[in-house]
Amino acid sequence: MRYYLDYAATTPPSEAVKIGITHHLEMNYGNPSSLHRLGVQAEKLIKDSRRTLSKALGVSEREILFTSGGTEANNLAIIGTVSKYKKGRLITTKIEHPSVLNTFEHFEKLGFEVIYLPVNNGGVVELEDFQKALTRDTILVSVMHVNNEIGSIQPIKAIGSAINGFNRAEKTSIKFHVDAVQGFGKIDLDVKACYIDLMTVSGHKINALKGTGALYCSSGTVLSPLIYGGQQENGIRPGTENVLGIIAFGIACEETFSKRTQSSAHCSTLKAKMIQHLSAIEEFKVNGLSDSPYIVNVTFPGIKAEVLLHTLEMNAVYVSTGSACSSKKKHQSHVLKAIGLSDREIEGSIRLSFGEGLDEKQIDDSAAFIVKAVQSLKQIMGKNKR
Repeated sequence: MRYYLDYAATTPPSEAVKIGITHHLEMNYGNPSSLHRLGVQAEKLIKDSRRTLSKALGVSEREILFTSGGTEANNLAIIGTVSKYKKGRLITTKIEHPSVLNTFEHFEKLGFEVIYLPVNNGGVVELEDFQKALTRDTILVSVMHVNNEIGSIQPIKAIGSAINGFNRAEKTSIKFHVDAVQGFGKIDLDVKACYIDLMTVSGHKINALKGTGALYCSSGTVLSPLIYGGQQENGIRPGTENVLGIIAFGIACEETFSKRTQSSAHCSTLKAKMIQHLSAIEEFKVNGLSDSPYIVNVTFPGIKAEVLLHTLEMNAVYVSTGSACSSKKKHQSHVLKAIGLSDREIEGSIRLSFGEGLDEKQIDDSAAFIVKAVQSLKQIMGKNKR
């Protein structure tokens, strides 16, 4: 039995996705830019997926740009907006994904003023802090919807409304970007009501394939491309499209949105059950508000999370020590530091994330393995200190 508790890192392709891509791999392999029948068929399949995503988000089909994933979409949103300027203020938070933080750090080195907003101990930006940071020379605000490490949810509607109000009052045109990779299809977010100009989503977080993402770019937002070479994606993201990945994204998107209510309820139950089991461990605590039903970050002070991860792996229990994009680097989680955890707490923290492929029996069994492993490691650590 395999106990996969790392759905925030990636999700397995759904059965519908596997069937769909197998069919199209054999039948529809044309280049979408070709003028013959196979090319036209491939182009239609991309349009179908674009239509599915636009319907799910409540936006125009022309406002959806396909990319190679969330990282490229975040870079395209930020660099594509900021590169038109020589100076100005950029606003983000201290707990963003590395693809956002590293891009802002790049512009900071170029002389732009970057404001990294703090978060409270729940992992949420204080609206008052955000409003104080808005100035007339602000170009872009980038705030993630659901944090990928602790599952805290930002007040996106309030932030978007504040930007919209400031733009109207000050006659400015500040753009609002949201990294919605962890929330897409899981946590409701009304793009138009939140005044979002740019929004990043990714396929492999909703049971599609790795290597496919999308950027919502509102009709009033002009982006500079990152690469050049063709007219694909309105000339903003040239290059031959990943047709199978885009097909899979469309299939997974339709599936995810059709059952998101039951999926949320199911994962809420699994998460609550897991927390209940782990509460038997001394000094156990949940990190941050963890509002998302799909993610919980927990601390077992006195052990090393990396050792726990590999101990659990021997029993086919798969967890994470943080973001999959940075977990192999030997440094502490910037997210856990931002919410005020001590070095000892950060060292003993793991992330558990849930999906529809799990049932309550698997949660019971995997929790038992975790409790046993933590208690065993604590005993070993205690003996080594003597």
